[in-house]
Amino acid sequence: MRIWRGGARLRQACRAGGGGVALPAYWDLALVALASFALTFALVPASIAVAKRVGAIDEPGGRRVHEVATPRMGGVALFGGMTGSLALAWLLHEAGAAPGLGFPDGVDAGLVALSVAVVFLVGAVDDVMQIRARTKLLGQVVAACVAVLGGVLLTGVHSGYAGFSLELGAWAYPVTALYLVAFANIVNLIDGLDGLAAGVAAISGTALLVLSCRLGIWAAAAMAAALVASCLAFLRFNFHPARLFMGDSGSLTLGFVLGLVSLMGAAEVSSVTSLVAPVVIAAVPVLDTFAAIVRRRRRGVSVGAPDKEHIHHRLLRLGYGQRRVVLTIYAVCVVFAASGVAIAEAPLAARAAVLAFDLAIAVALAWGLRLFGGAAGREGDDGPRGSAGAAAEEGAPGRGPGPLGDGAALEGKESPREA
Repeated sequence: MRIWRGGARLRQACRAGGGGVALPAYWDLALVALASFALTFALVPASIAVAKRVGAIDEPGGRRVHEVATPRMGGVALFGGMTGSLALAWLLHEAGAAPGLGFPDGVDAGLVALSVAVVFLVGAVDDVMQIRARTKLLGQVVAACVAVLGGVLLTGVHSGYAGFSLELGAWAYPVTALYLVAFANIVNLIDGLDGLAAGVAAISGTALLVLSCRLGIWAAAAMAAALVASCLAFLRFNFHPARLFMGDSGSLTLGFVLGLVSLMGAAEVSSVTSLVAPVVIAAVPVLDTFAAIVRRRRRGVSVGAPDKEHIHHRLLRLGYGQRRVVLTIYAVCVVFAASGVAIAEAPLAARAAVLAFDLAIAVALAWGLRLFGGAAGREGDDGPRGSAGAAAEEGAPGRGPGPLGDGAALEGKESPREA
């Protein structure tokens, strides 16, 4: 508390000196991040204990690749770290120690927190009981509806360059809910290697943190800071070889919070750029999910039918080791994240050039890795395989990433369900 009071005094000094509110807000964000990191790190042992107690363990053997039984409820630590630090920030805001971290007018912090809790619980139940995809989807929709009732709502889109304004009216509610559910699942689908989902979420969250700070939406910035710090703490235990898997309780929560942060910025500004930027920032999981949908539809199978043709599967078949695959995807994510930040305030011509560059990278990835697949029955028939590729072929079943099925299944990070 003494540190936060020091921050309040610094804020007053800056205002008195004409420093504005930027520095004090950044000071508050740093403290939120520190609290989130510390809480997540401290809660990891509790996550492992809870997973063991409820039987949320991925056992080795069968089609799984990992050699030791590994708990899969890391979402307990991620959720606890993020919500704990944000609850502390909210309490200090209400006490006047952190006035810059309040939610925008019309947004109910309690309902937003409840929506995150609902999606976490849906994932946690799936980690333990392996619920049906439709039931899990329904739970995500409920969480999204709670967030919408809390005031997180995209009401329209406007463009100063094109001179048009589109008000969504009643469509704002289903569009917003669909957006949040989609974001939850894109992170869930890419969670197939040790450290992959946590790292991708941290990179995307960092870019959204920068955008939120530029827009002056400090509540969204605080959520992004908490998410990034929580992911970084979790990576200490989740990077290969992982001691703890995040499970659906973690991946769904991370994706949902990323969706909330991006929507809070988009709803405040309501510009085309504010909608495009988050999609560009999360381009890798977005592309991976879109390709999975198209690939499965082309083959005449259910969109929920899992496969082993996600980006990380393809890279493993090229002979890359698991760490190299993860770091390679990190690098691509950094490029897209930087592009998303760049287009937010760049002139129109520069935005067009950056988007064209991003599109070229996406096409190269999809074409080079054959993400959209071929005819049915040709799965896995693409290019040289090293030992890692063989592991991909014989890898474990998927963990069940939401209604789109599980294609993110390797390295034993998966549930007992067959892929």
